[in-house]
Amino acid sequence: MRYKRLKVCNYRGIEELEVSFAESGITLIQGPNEIGKTSLSEAIGVLFEYYDNSKNRAVEATKPVDRDVSPEIELEAESGPYAFTYSKRFYKKAATSLSITSPKPENLTGREAHERALEILRETLDVSLWKALNVQQGDAIKLPELTGQTWLSMALDRAAGGHSADPREEDLFNRVHEEYNKYFTDLGTEKKNLSDCRSKHEKAQIAVEKVRQQLQELEHEIDQAASLKRELEDLRSREEELVGSNEEYKALLEEIGTLDSALTDARLKLADTRAAESTARGDLLARQELVEAVAQLEKAHQEVLGLCGESQASLTAAETELAGAQTKYEAAERSRKAASGLAEIRRSDYDYYNNKLALEQLRERKARIDNARRDIAGAKELLERNLVDEEALDLVQAAERELLVAGSRLETGAPNVAVLGLADATVIIDDEETALGKGQESRFTVPDRSTVVVPGVVEIGIEAGSSTETLSRKVEKASRALKETCEKAGVESPEQARKAAEERREALRTIEEKGNVERENLRDLTYEQLSDKLMRLERSDSEYLPGRASEPPICAGLDEAKKERELAEEALREAESAYEEARNGLDAAQKVKGDLGTEFVRVQERLTILENDLGQKKTSLDEARERATDDALQQALDEAVAALSAEEESVDGAQRALDEKDPEGTRAKAEAARDSLQTARTRISDVITEIAGLQSSLKVRGEQGLQEKLDLALTELERAEYENRALLRRATAAKCLFETMKEERDRARKAYVAPLKERVQRLGRLVYGTGFEVDIDDDLQIVSRTEDGVTVPFSYLSGGTREQLSLILRLACSMIVAQDGGTPVILDDTLGYSDPARLRLMGVALAQAAKECQIVIFTCTPGRYSHIGQAYVVSIGC
Repeated sequence: MRYKRLKVCNYRGIEELEVSFAESGITLIQGPNEIGKTSLSEAIGVLFEYYDNSKNRAVEATKPVDRDVSPEIELEAESGPYAFTYSKRFYKKAATSLSITSPKPENLTGREAHERALEILRETLDVSLWKALNVQQGDAIKLPELTGQTWLSMALDRAAGGHSADPREEDLFNRVHEEYNKYFTDLGTEKKNLSDCRSKHEKAQIAVEKVRQQLQELEHEIDQAASLKRELEDLRSREEELVGSNEEYKALLEEIGTLDSALTDARLKLADTRAAESTARGDLLARQELVEAVAQLEKAHQEVLGLCGESQASLTAAETELAGAQTKYEAAERSRKAASGLAEIRRSDYDYYNNKLALEQLRERKARIDNARRDIAGAKELLERNLVDEEALDLVQAAERELLVAGSRLETGAPNVAVLGLADATVIIDDEETALGKGQESRFTVPDRSTVVVPGVVEIGIEAGSSTETLSRKVEKASRALKETCEKAGVESPEQARKAAEERREALRTIEEKGNVERENLRDLTYEQLSDKLMRLERSDSEYLPGRASEPPICAGLDEAKKERELAEEALREAESAYEEARNGLDAAQKVKGDLGTEFVRVQERLTILENDLGQKKTSLDEARERATDDALQQALDEAVAALSAEEESVDGAQRALDEKDPEGTRAKAEAARDSLQTARTRISDVITEIAGLQSSLKVRGEQGLQEKLDLALTELERAEYENRALLRRATAAKCLFETMKEERDRARKAYVAPLKERVQRLGRLVYGTGFEVDIDDDLQIVSRTEDGVTVPFSYLSGGTREQLSLILRLACSMIVAQDGGTPVILDDTLGYSDPARLRLMGVALAQAAKECQIVIFTCTPGRYSHIGQAYVVSIGC
């Protein structure tokens, strides 16, 4: 690749700047800081890497901070057989254009231009290597990433005199690789057969351990049975001791029970005495309350007699007021009913005319829906016939593009013949007669074979050759593919397919638009609901007039019906208001009369109740005094209080006798002794059960032949160990052989590092002298530098030396790939860490490399590159 011209506008701080490059050798672009040199070095990468509408940070960084303008980049270059001008404008009015002048004119815009530019790069150079050889400001110390650079690898192989390996060697290696892959993946991980064999061995080990564990459990159960028999003997001795203790506590509890019964009897006598005392006290209190109640009832009876007379007078006046309110209410109700009937008729008339209007509107809506459905049905019928959807159209157009590309390649790849007239003459080209004047030229393409005849003078046959035949076959194949694709789509040509696709799109639009018409007219109804509603309105319209009363006459139209409805409703509201007023008056009178009546009844009931209560209380008092006088009740209470005191002393004595025996403590000890006996007996039962279970288990295990099972498991383990060792030996041997052969093959492949090392050392010796050597690893990175017998790792070198070696490595790579079309090297303000002596010698190395490749240097210190030999100098901002 060769840069010829670069122009940027509105790029960061640059308003407009254009530079031209020498097509070979060194172009030195010099200027002060912040004039835009680094921007120029970055612009080429931005141009090829990002679309014109990209929002990437790298693109956003190109926009000026002080102006609302769009960055623009334009590059003129050559790469392989292509000569082109490529430009982009970002953000506002974003645009991309690519103009190719060689090998044939092409003009592209937009995304096609971007993709075509990348296609040219990928076709004519190694893009990764091209990026790796460019040095941005501050990155010069870093070594370029060269692994995976295909062009560089091919060039190094050629320079190393590489040749194809013996097929038998490759076949052997492949067979070794296949054997290795039986046991390991390419990452060195074991495969399933190895893990399965190891698993089988482990399972055999587990089986042996399981049988051994069962033998150990058998021995444990024998020991456990003996232990349980000893425990059973101890438990039976303990049971005898606990039986004696329980008998002693039983006698103590019987004595405590006798004392407790005596206390209970004393408490019962005390309760009876306390009840008698309470009864005597209650009898005296009840006599006193009865006397007081008779006095209060006599006083209340006199008060209620007065209230009864007052309530009778108020009730008579309320009845007279209620009769007047009832008469007024009945007259208002008759007026309201008459107004309500008229209003109902006028409402029905208005609804009749309003429904007629709604009926017309629904008919119009239904007609629009029916028309839309007919249009949709027609469009769907077209869709069933038309098979050219977007996918089919894309296939047809793709086949058409393939035919055009094949035709273009045939036209480009076929030989072109120019016929120049040296005098006026008639020339027959492929049976087509052409008149040529003196100095006139005629050109034509030979796709296969052509004949040029100058009548009576000469006949010339021209054949295109085998490459053109291949291109012709590709054209025929593409033509057949296009025809087959069209037939599948049911069309005869791409143009007909585009027309059919447009008809299909139009049908889809019709379905969408008419569907919207149907939805807009249906609104919240379904088609069936709308039809039912229309049918109901039609039936209502036809049935109204025959069923309407003759009086009053129906109005002439909707407006008059609306007016009459409003007048009737106003009259109805006035009648209802009068009715409500009369009803409220009636309700109020009824409420007053009802309240007074209720109050009169309540007073009468109260008087009756008082008279009854007073009679009953007097009778009860007289009967009670006949049974016992008031003084007799007082004497009975005094005797009951004295008896209660004597019984309380008897209960206290019984309680002291019981407490001396500690009943609670004795009961707790007796309960503990009883529970201990129960626990011992339960454990005896459990131990007997466990002994029986162990004896059964020992009998079963003794019949299982565990020793024979152990012998079989050990035999299986021995077989698994043998198979595992054998498979492991084969896998280890395959791995050793594969890794050895791979190591030898990799060592052979390392030979191509030598040409790069030789080129680096040749340039390096111009700077460091004849004692200079470098060590380059398989990743094409400089590992160390040797100077006059002293070797220093690259990372330990000074910044200036690392920068110089990094540039020398890039220059060597560019020189190696020069014969494949070359990759230019861009150096942005490098060699800032070098002293004057090294700068002079690095200038010699740059001049030597420039004989084979294009080098572009950006610098703000031109003196740093005063020793680079012949260079094309461009000054900017000066």
